[in-house]
Amino acid sequence: MISREELYQLVWSKPMTKVAEQFGVSGSYMTRVCTMLNVPRPGVGYWAKLAFDKAPPPIPLPEARPGDTLFWSQDGQLPPPQKPQAPRRARKKPVHATAPKEATHEMIRGAKAHFEHTRSSYDRLYLKPYKRLLVDIISSATCLDKALGFANDLFNALEARAHRVTLAPRDQKLQYTSTDEREDQTKERSYYQSYRIWSPDRPTVVYVGSVAIGLSIIETSEEVTVRYVNGEYVHDSDYTPPARRRNFVDHSWTTTKELPTGRLRLKAYSPYPRVNWNLEWTETPNAQLLPKIHSIVRTLELAAADLAEMVADDRPPRTG
Repeated sequence: MISREELYQLVWSKPMTKVAEQFGVSGSYMTRVCTMLNVPRPGVGYWAKLAFDKAPPPIPLPEARPGDTLFWSQDGQLPPPQKPQAPRRARKKPVHATAPKEATHEMIRGAKAHFEHTRSSYDRLYLKPYKRLLVDIISSATCLDKALGFANDLFNALEARAHRVTLAPRDQKLQYTSTDEREDQTKERSYYQSYRIWSPDRPTVVYVGSVAIGLSIIETSEEVTVRYVNGEYVHDSDYTPPARRRNFVDHSWTTTKELPTGRLRLKAYSPYPRVNWNLEWTETPNAQLLPKIHSIVRTLELAAADLAEMVADDRPPRTG
């Protein structure tokens, strides 16, 4: 196991091929490790120039940001992650409800194409992209632009308050919490309903100070009466039976199904093991989430201190 500080000292003390030999990996693999740990490395020709005392000075090691990977181990054995510290409740400039349209957050950039490259499913309702290292968004194709737009504005608003939004780093052992997309969660959820929902490989988290808060954006579903017609389910209210004729038999039938609503829910949750905590904001037909971004950001800032205390104390779980 090696820390990013130790790796930095190594790559500036000898060529990358020698560093790679020390760990029994290829030079290209070691280069990817440096990239993962955000460790700058000498450029092409550095060692030849160094032999003639003409090499430029080493590039300083950037300060680690919340969410950066701090250690690498060839066998995957990493030290236990440090517990987060409660952030100081400092006053900051107010955050705007929306970010400029031209500012696309790095988590959103290019995500639409990956979501549209989706697995085929029986009901073809929710997208199930092949790529799983993606922002945590559960959506139908119809609602995808809305979900990505809301995520972009929320993430930019959080970043404007110096709260980094990123995928959870592997070395911090943060956990994803499964999602129930239904608006009415009083009924027991069937295996089929949970199976149809895609899940990311790693949680999407925002760091308020050193406290990680998981973020899921979900298009909700509601139970409606549908009719099975020619291999597809359609809203029964939209069904127009064909004109009656002699010996006509309508082979369609009705049932109830959970269908996407076009309305969003934001779920903030604890990604820390043994700490069960979450907050939710859900749209209604008359109330959208976008105007609430300012209050959502402020609520997450206030909740971070409580979450840090719960992680430190390993308190019994509670839900907010």
